[in-house]
Amino acid sequence: MQKSMMLAALLLAVGCQRGVDQPAKEKGVTKAAKEGGRADAIDRAPAIPQIIAPDDLKSPPVDALKTASGLMVKKLNAKADGPSPSGNDTVMVQYTVWKETGETVFSSIGRGQAVPVALSGASPGFAEALQLLHKGEKARLWVPAGLGEKSGPTANIATVYDVEVVDVQFAPKVPADVAEPSASAKTSVMGTKYEILKPGSGDVARAFDNVTFNYTVWEANGKMMDSSETRNRPATAPPLKMPPGLAEMLTMMSTGQRVRFWLPADQVGASSDMKGNLCFEVEVVSVAKAANLPPATPTDVKAPPANAKKTPKGVAYRLIKAGKGGAKPGPTDSVTINFTGWTTEGRIFDSSLVSGAPATFSLRGVIAGWVDGIPLLSIGDTMRFWIPAELAYKGSPNKPQGMVVFDIELLDFKPNGAGDSGDAPNAGEH
Repeated sequence: MQKSMMLAALLLAVGCQRGVDQPAKEKGVTKAAKEGGRADAIDRAPAIPQIIAPDDLKSPPVDALKTASGLMVKKLNAKADGPSPSGNDTVMVQYTVWKETGETVFSSIGRGQAVPVALSGASPGFAEALQLLHKGEKARLWVPAGLGEKSGPTANIATVYDVEVVDVQFAPKVPADVAEPSASAKTSVMGTKYEILKPGSGDVARAFDNVTFNYTVWEANGKMMDSSETRNRPATAPPLKMPPGLAEMLTMMSTGQRVRFWLPADQVGASSDMKGNLCFEVEVVSVAKAANLPPATPTDVKAPPANAKKTPKGVAYRLIKAGKGGAKPGPTDSVTINFTGWTTEGRIFDSSLVSGAPATFSLRGVIAGWVDGIPLLSIGDTMRFWIPAELAYKGSPNKPQGMVVFDIELLDFKPNGAGDSGDAPNAGEH
């Protein structure tokens, strides 16, 4: 399956894209179903145009190359003067996939454009085969079940591909010191090891400014996890929404600067089975200054003061500014608020005041601490809440762990989520 991992996760867009060599099923009736008169195939079988399977579907020719893994490859033309990809590159291909029964599972032929295949996320057999080909070459592949997809219509079965390499998009070069920092690496205030690869000369971002940057991330073995550079699509986000190590680096770098640094995998939202460091290369493209400054860090951010009250569930609170009193929202109402959040170390991690755009959302879709605390407010009230980890983000990747502190001002509310879009501010992160 093609990864969309690292900075997608870090930029609040975690997801895993469908593998390009294992497309989705489409509703309809297959040619085979029509010919067989199987009416029950409607809306169950994939509506894939059936392309006549090759005669050697089940019996690779004797001159086919057999690799150590069991993959069989027969080149249908020879054009060895073109470039060939390596394991982190993206290959633009036209291809067709058949089951051994002769059923066409997928074909890009007739779609008018090649399909991008990121080799770092493709199925093992497909990735191995494409690295044996050059740009402009065509080949037939016999992929054993163990080298194919683990899910979808061809999961754990042998398949046959006809493939043409249309182009190769080369990934950034793997650093020689990808596994661990070199002895010449510098150390940041937070202890992050880094090397400056290219100087910059422009603005330096503050935590609440929007930074546009390119990035590539590798595992310690050199396998690329994600790269905006291969997609030619930089990321844009404020550092305050990033894990602390990445946020620190982005607020140290000037526009145009490129830096390589290493962060522990468990601190940047990687899967739980991934250990050790991840190697980042980041280059700042531009900095857009925020429209407003965030509020100052509260002096009592470390812990609730003695005069703070506490809800039965354990949220501590104290009134900062009183409104005119009156009705209060219920636990399922839609509310409009201004808010700012800090860790107990005083690091700001979100604020509607910076953008100048209050947040409107239903209390049905937010952290338990907000559901517990916001109904204490009348319109115009500003309250400070100390929310324990169990009612905040405990165990949530890329979210502050431990107690968090919010200043929340209630601007308006509507009963029972009236007019609610179903989302909490910033894609449901609260």
